[in-house]
Amino acid sequence: MRVLFTGGGTGGHLYPGLAIAEELQKRISCQLLFVGTKNGLESKIVPQKGYPFKMIWISGLHRGRIWVNCLFPIKVMVSLFQAMVIVTQFRPDIVLGTGGYVSWPVLMGSILLKKKTMIQEQNQEPGLVTKVLSPFVDSVNLSFEESKHYFKKQSHLHISGNPILWNITLDRRDTSYQRFGLQRDKKTVFVFGGSQGARGINQAMIRILDRLMIRDDVQLLWATGPRWIEEIRNQTDPWHDKIRVESYIEDMGLAYSISDLLVCRSGATTIAEITSLGLPAIFIPFPDAAAGHQEKNARVLWKAGAAEMVLEREIEKGRLEQVLFDLLDDSARRLELAEKAKRYGRPDAAKAIVDDMIRQARVNTRID
Repeated sequence: MRVLFTGGGTGGHLYPGLAIAEELQKRISCQLLFVGTKNGLESKIVPQKGYPFKMIWISGLHRGRIWVNCLFPIKVMVSLFQAMVIVTQFRPDIVLGTGGYVSWPVLMGSILLKKKTMIQEQNQEPGLVTKVLSPFVDSVNLSFEESKHYFKKQSHLHISGNPILWNITLDRRDTSYQRFGLQRDKKTVFVFGGSQGARGINQAMIRILDRLMIRDDVQLLWATGPRWIEEIRNQTDPWHDKIRVESYIEDMGLAYSISDLLVCRSGATTIAEITSLGLPAIFIPFPDAAAGHQEKNARVLWKAGAAEMVLEREIEKGRLEQVLFDLLDDSARRLELAEKAKRYGRPDAAKAIVDDMIRQARVNTRID
């Protein structure tokens, strides 16, 4: 089975594709190819994972740089031609797009060449590529049931969830306490904002740190991001015995294992991890996320009572402090959030998408 993957620019679009590729290789003999751009995250990560990788010229629009955007129509046409050449040479049984601007020319070229095509959408509100191309592809795999109303054509929609690359479990508490040097008899609040951290979350926690650290029952595990690690370490030094500050935590399973409450962004991957595990969270959406995706993702869970949500503009009004302290004092409420979050979890998302992929490609093989 020959499968072409396209998508990237950010980890949110790239990692689901890698998770699907990993599951696919467990299930069937296959030949894979990833198509991305020179400047996207995929140009570094995909070769590191050992997958063949080809590049096309496309790039996104730049705010405030009109002269650069003048090249965009030319880039689109050249990239469409490049994509069609790659597809013709590779001869895929199916082409899967996971979003980002690179997906459009590859999927469009594949449609024109009458190849089987699929889209995997991570966010509650589908991205532009998904909205434009969904009527023409063979299958669309969604992460949220609430996304279905965006589509006129419904017959090819599947609610599969958002695949996560890592096999995350919560069974390593002993190892986790040792790794982070934290205490078993305190409630652990895990604060993070993605691989690069989140300045808004860091500043929000600093605002309430004095009042939070008065409590004897609370400790923090805080992934600040590399840009702010020294700043946060200096500001938290008076409570170094109750706060573990890290630049970045690669093994999120270890951190999740001892987390009684999360304070974090609401990107699609983070939500997929939290709901798969069933963890209570306070989401602080990134206000500048494209199309407001993070707030829309968080709002789905918030409306369902499966998470709390605090907008950055509400932090100065004291809402984060109120919500955080209320949850720390209410173990039943934390448990309720965790149980409802898990109802949204789809830990078998990659398996479901691979099942659909094999069906769409009509490969004569047994689905394990």
